[in-house]
Amino acid sequence: MPASLRTRVYEVYEAFSAGELDRLAGMFDDHIDFLSNAPIDVFPYLGRRIGKAEVIAAMRTVHEEFSALTFAPIWIVTDAETAGVMLSVTATRRSSGRLARFFAAHFLRFQEGLLVEYRSIVDSLEAVQQVLGRDFDLTAPHKT
Repeated sequence: MPASLRTRVYEVYEAFSAGELDRLAGMFDDHIDFLSNAPIDVFPYLGRRIGKAEVIAAMRTVHEEFSALTFAPIWIVTDAETAGVMLSVTATRRSSGRLARFFAAHFLRFQEGLLVEYRSIVDSLEAVQQVLGRDFDLTAPHKT
């Protein structure tokens, strides 16, 4: 595993967790392609974002909505300029004080040291239940 790529991955999560968005922007390619599968009805700042300005604006909104954000990599695998990361995410919603803890998988592609592509798969049911503060009854019959 290239130490420099592993270090770069940690730097991305450290900057984001700390809210150092200017530092984070310096790690992004101008045309970064960002995609998170999180439900946009609950997390409207996620979904698909193209370009450094759009992605940083979304990250700024995340920090406005949540405090005490922590993205802690549990497992990292790298190959050339790509990385797969399993992480533990912890965030406190400012408006309610609710703490959310869930897992996510991120797939990152770097080019010349800059992040050019970001894909995120979030345990979205768990995240939504915790952020909204309610459980969903998945055994209830579906209406069609």
